[in-house]
Amino acid sequence: MLIGMSNFWIKIIDKKNNVVIDDFDFEQGINGPITNKHCIKCIASNQCWFAYAKDKRPDIMTLDIEDYTKNKRNKIGMYHYNCHCEEIDILKPKTSDIQLIIPEGKITWTFNNKSQWINMLGLKSNEEFLTSYKQKVIKKYCDGEYYIISHNKFGVAINIVIEFDGKGEYLGRTFLTRTGWIVFSNGKLKNNTLLGRREN
Repeated sequence: MLIGMSNFWIKIIDKKNNVVIDDFDFEQGINGPITNKHCIKCIASNQCWFAYAKDKRPDIMTLDIEDYTKNKRNKIGMYHYNCHCEEIDILKPKTSDIQLIIPEGKITWTFNNKSQWINMLGLKSNEEFLTSYKQKVIKKYCDGEYYIISHNKFGVAINIVIEFDGKGEYLGRTFLTRTGWIVFSNGKLKNNTLLGRREN
């Protein structure tokens, strides 16, 4: 593949399972009887979209030759032996394909606790800021400008770094901040951290 890897996107599907990460409470993560039949990593990534590149899609299993030779009936899969998951090619998502899920409490907390930093950008803690923020996050995700930080019972967590141009006395400066998300099924991203640590 000679062109930008962010142009290639995949969707992970488990044909034996319709359950997705969206179906679980974030505080508890994936749990219950379903885990007796299906791997947590499979559920966490089922129906989710990822750019086809290192650190942008969940890592697949590493073959253990010794373990594999002990039972050759095992079929090598994506996340474990005999895994039903597979990657299918999809079109690169458009910004209109993406839905952000931001709990109201996170918005209120951010506006109360990050207001000084937001004001440094010449912005106000209001809908105007939130609209600009959402546009930046969605564009970065669609361009494949994110990286995976974990893949576990809470889902596939990604970080997206976004930029804001300073205004007023901070004119000419660009501020970077890390934002945290869980990849949900079919183009949805659920927010974990609205505005994280500043990167500069």
